[in-house]
Amino acid sequence: MKDKYSKSNINNVSGNVFNGPTNIVAGNNYSKKDEEEKVASYTPEPVWRSPITMAMLSWMGFIISLIGLFPLYKTFEPVINLITKESIKADSNNNIYFIIFAVILILFVIVMRLRSITKKETRHPLFFNYAISGLRRKITIEKIHIDKCPICGGTMKYFNKAVEWRDITYSDGRKKHEVIKKVPALQCKRNSEHWFKVDPAADRVNKIR
Repeated sequence: MKDKYSKSNINNVSGNVFNGPTNIVAGNNYSKKDEEEKVASYTPEPVWRSPITMAMLSWMGFIISLIGLFPLYKTFEPVINLITKESIKADSNNNIYFIIFAVILILFVIVMRLRSITKKETRHPLFFNYAISGLRRKITIEKIHIDKCPICGGTMKYFNKAVEWRDITYSDGRKKHEVIKKVPALQCKRNSEHWFKVDPAADRVNKIR
């Protein structure tokens, strides 16, 4: 089953307009002058349309931030008492409050990330060719059906591909290769050099509302 929205996609990539399931132009040197530009195609299929909207996520973020104020205060209460010169009582629960605050902070970050997805109405890779989408300002889980590699015919995968790195050298001589940028991509499992950058905002919102 194909996503009913995908058929209305019109994506302008490198000056070419493609209709139907989303097409992505290859960013490598495989194209020839006497051949058409290679493109990779995928079709998103919604597998779970959640009732979670951007408005709900906004309220959830606000409520979570209020709840987090109490454990935050309890965590720094000894410091506050020291500054105000009040009597400091040993409280063994401070560590528990810190853990509670850390959990609340993680939940807040997740909610704000989901809200950003629904606000921008974009699609992002999850795992095993699944994606999370914010189209129509709602959270939707999709299965990404990918056509064969347009270069070699191999099977492709949809994931966040690292495209930029930086080398970090520590004082003890150790070196670390750190990824600083990832982009959604379709990549051939047969040859990893056959890959195509995917636009998170490929679906035109004025066509799906």
